[in-house]
Amino acid sequence: MRDLLLISDLHLGSHLKARTRGEFVHLAARLDETLPQFLDHYARLGSWQLVINGDFIDFWNVEIGDGAQDPVELAVERLHAVLDAYPGVEDALVGFLDAGNSIVFVAGNHDAEFLYPEVGRAFASRLEGALDDGDDPEQLAERITATGITTLGEVGAGQVRFVPWFVREGGAWIEHGHLFDPACSTHAQLSPTRGGRLVQSVAEVATRRFTNRMPEIDYDAADRFTTMDYFRWAIARGWRFMLRVVFLYLRMVGGMLGLWVRSGRVDKAGRAAHEERLAKLAKNAGLQMSALTALENMAPPPSSASVGGVLSVTALDLAIAVIAPALLVPLIFWSLGWSLAIAAPLGLGLGALAALQVKRRRSPRNVARDMLEVASSVGEVTGTRIVLMGHSHRGSVEQRGSVIYGNSGSWLDGSHLIVRRDARGEQLCEVELRRWRNGGVTILDRMQVPPDPSPQHEPRQPPKLDPRLDPRGAVEAAE
Repeated sequence: MRDLLLISDLHLGSHLKARTRGEFVHLAARLDETLPQFLDHYARLGSWQLVINGDFIDFWNVEIGDGAQDPVELAVERLHAVLDAYPGVEDALVGFLDAGNSIVFVAGNHDAEFLYPEVGRAFASRLEGALDDGDDPEQLAERITATGITTLGEVGAGQVRFVPWFVREGGAWIEHGHLFDPACSTHAQLSPTRGGRLVQSVAEVATRRFTNRMPEIDYDAADRFTTMDYFRWAIARGWRFMLRVVFLYLRMVGGMLGLWVRSGRVDKAGRAAHEERLAKLAKNAGLQMSALTALENMAPPPSSASVGGVLSVTALDLAIAVIAPALLVPLIFWSLGWSLAIAAPLGLGLGALAALQVKRRRSPRNVARDMLEVASSVGEVTGTRIVLMGHSHRGSVEQRGSVIYGNSGSWLDGSHLIVRRDARGEQLCEVELRRWRNGGVTILDRMQVPPDPSPQHEPRQPPKLDPRLDPRGAVEAAE
């Protein structure tokens, strides 16, 4: 068995929108040059199992095609547009497979379109080195969708596979991690659809209705900006720009409230498909159904599930807390014939106190912290000693209880993980956080898993793969 090379959050295609700026185009060109160098470097060192742990493609930012067309056809069209924009990346992936390595793509929140099997098939067909085995195309199309891998041992050299949620391998649990971020999650994550169309999270609405219309904003603002940062940023650019920001903000809020009212709710067909796939994934991973259900229950509800969640994400709860007393108190004083000179400052004072109370009741959004804190519980539920995620864009290796938590950060800054196996080549025993920069690698942190002979952490062999697995669960392409 090979060691793991784990990367995530490349966000390919983030520049393919109507309004963009040179920084995004430059970032895309640099990625198309440096990722091939990175893969070539590791290919020369030996054989690897490459795990791309979510958000490889940024479908949220790709504004190509007609949004009213069939969602699957639109997703495939956008996939081809992204791959056409990164010829160096595509060639590098094919070369990496030809060198005897394997690749597993884990679906993230920005590339949930991989839950459509047609998208995985289209991607696999582009990686011609993984498909050129002389098979009949129709038979091959059936075979590459009738999978459901949850262990890397099922992926041989030169093979590509797509998984919808997690990989459980050698004492490690690997998933993107957006399930634990309420702004980026949805209900029924294995089939979050309404009428066959993927429902949006509040973060996707914010991206499509605000960020994509505002090229002036930095690409990583969502990771750095607080509410006050956004306010100061808009004010500094003048009143006309501020009016445009307010218009787009209100448009965004309307879209988010629409999620809560209807469009963000998964329909019965989507929920039924999710439950069916969940049961099959549990069987293939050798887990009780209750374990996966426990993970779902461990995650906070999506922000789109309640008005309070939408108000909190948009900071409207603070605005309402200030405005409501400031308007109601003078109105009450006026109706009673009392002095408005007292009512105005009293209303503002009560509004300020109410806003402070709202702010105290909620903690600032800190996805990296939340994912770290949940790692030990994930390891306990799944019977693993290593939990590996992405999503937060904050690379780290830390210990929580008996669990080693590793986050691959974002490959845009070169962060990645190396996960080594023991002498027998079975269990994963060491996690390294590394950074690729200027053609070289720096080891930032390293942590070994201490021996643990307790039964709950002994590897359990998954049962034979269920051949009837729903084709939307995963996609395989074999050389």
